[in-house]
Amino acid sequence: RLTPLGRYFKKILAFLPPISVPASIRFGRIFWETYYFLQTSQWWSEEKLKKYQLMQLRKLLYHAYENVPYYRRVFKHRNLTPSDIKSLDDLKRLPPLDKDTFRKRFNELIARNINLKKVHLSHTSGTTGKPLQFFQSYSELEKEWAFIYHQWSHVGYRPGEPRVEIRGSIIGGKYPIEYDPLKNVLRLSPRIDNKEVAQFYLRKIKAFGAKFIHGYPSAIASFASIIKRYGLSVPFKLKAILFASEKVYDWERQIVEEVFKTRVFSHYGQAERVALAAECEYSSYYHFIPQYGIVEIDPQTHEIIATGFLNYINPFIRYRTTDVASSPILSHCPYCGRNYFPIVRDIEGRLEDFIITPQGTLVSPAIITHPFKDLKTIKETQLIQESVDKLVLRVVPWSREGKMLKTELQFLCTALQEILGHNMQIEVEIVDEIKKTRSGKFKWIVSKVAKDLIEKGLEEW
Repeated sequence: RLTPLGRYFKKILAFLPPISVPASIRFGRIFWETYYFLQTSQWWSEEKLKKYQLMQLRKLLYHAYENVPYYRRVFKHRNLTPSDIKSLDDLKRLPPLDKDTFRKRFNELIARNINLKKVHLSHTSGTTGKPLQFFQSYSELEKEWAFIYHQWSHVGYRPGEPRVEIRGSIIGGKYPIEYDPLKNVLRLSPRIDNKEVAQFYLRKIKAFGAKFIHGYPSAIASFASIIKRYGLSVPFKLKAILFASEKVYDWERQIVEEVFKTRVFSHYGQAERVALAAECEYSSYYHFIPQYGIVEIDPQTHEIIATGFLNYINPFIRYRTTDVASSPILSHCPYCGRNYFPIVRDIEGRLEDFIITPQGTLVSPAIITHPFKDLKTIKETQLIQESVDKLVLRVVPWSREGKMLKTELQFLCTALQEILGHNMQIEVEIVDEIKKTRSGKFKWIVSKVAKDLIEKGLEEW
């Protein structure tokens, strides 16, 4: 972590001209080896990619069997050894690993041949409650960024190229801003909530000269909505908007593409780094990268279950992500020529993003989102499911005055009841602000019912 003095100098850098640091020294050897491997292997045949996956899986399983007590016990309990896993399908002979088990067995899931003084403790964002903690190596972080830059290369981004980042916790001053010269990134606060902040950031982006904005969909969409509402001009031309770290809703994609007049390019991943997927340059379908790990889609629930190849300290083998993929599920992309698999139309969100009706039906955010697309008087919304039959509609209006607000609120309540059933009680709560997480993330659906769903599973709920 940076000291207060370090944070001060980091903010000072934001107001100085960008420093030219060659891309060759911005990243380490592991990054470049991984990046060049991906740039080549993206054109491999499906057969060759699966052969690579099987080789990586065997390495991971032998390591886990020899060094991780939890997996040693799992293998013995099933009378198996790593040599019994002869194909990708054989992986299903091992049980899935869920978040609760990982928490309870954390000490048994640490590899005994790793020096923990040379790694760092990471964690999930904790949006479902208690964050999940796990160890990660610095080489894993380098590989992770190589994979992300590989995905971004599909829309023209090159490692070291300047980009603007609207995500994370940027604090201090009226217009929070930081510049990272090593990564050539200008970081802006995701809390963009008024005309003056928007105008300042538009000027800084133009001066910085970046062709890509990367960040939270909710923050960039909020930025775009303020630009549109006040008729602000966008004084620069972007090559793409790079969405990350949140579920992408149709209205966010629509307003961002309209205001910035460029393509939104979204990728999906997790803090645990078990599966990584992104849209290609020709479609908005998510292509999972097979070199990153093995992805299974539960045939009944469509939950994503994944085995990551990067983490050897806390191996995640057949890990239940609680993320849900939509239909259809394809084996290859007919547009870009890559044999990445599987391919899904969308990531519908985490299980905790679903509303559960009094009848026990799961309703995805993709369905709920439709009434919220063309609101005129409402700036932000949030849905909080207090119980199986009670939903709180929290709204931040542009103005509390006028009949139009009342009309739109009535429209939303009626539309939500039509989707969720008339047994669902809708309660409206008008607020001045919807709180975000410490890192600036925004959660549109907060379900207090989802905890039981995640603990018991879809089949038993």
